Amino acid sequence: MAEDENKEEAAPKSNKLLIIIIVILIVLLVGGGAAAFFMLGGDKSSGDTEVSMDSSSSPAIYYDLKPPFVVNYSWKGRQRYVQINLAVKTRNESVVSALKKHMPLVRNNLVQLFGAQDFQALQTPEGKEVMRQAALEDLQKILIDEMGDEGVEQVLFTNFVMQ
Repeated sequence: MAEDENKEEAAPKSNKLLIIIIVILIVLLVGGGAAAFFMLGGDKSSGDTEVSMDSSSSPAIYYDLKPPFVVNYSWKGRQRYVQINLAVKTRNESVVSALKKHMPLVRNNLVQLFGAQDFQALQTPEGKEVMRQAALEDLQKILIDEMGDEGVEQVLFTNFVMQ
């Protein structure tokens, strides 16, 4: 009789375990199907087959402005120097061509911009960010004047040395 009671208790436990496993599998299948639906763009209408190519979908192009910019400052009666390596980020090869073509103008404007900065302000992250934003605006202005498109997304300081 004791054996019969053990068999009766074991059967409901295995049924509960089987039900739990089935429920988990159903939840995983439904969740996976919903995720696949949204990832594959299931919310598009069946007639919407046009693919648009905007500038954010094309790969980024990084162009180094070489040689590095070296600017001197007089600070607290001593001669100080800043060396800046710059790269620009764009998504259009024609912007790189325009930068190469107008490099004397680009370098002139950036040297003047960097030389006009306060040496003490450049020692702070905020000062460097202000100068980086000013360089971006200056480059975009040159490109708008020369090719009608600002083209440069970011100016990146790849090396910044102060001494």
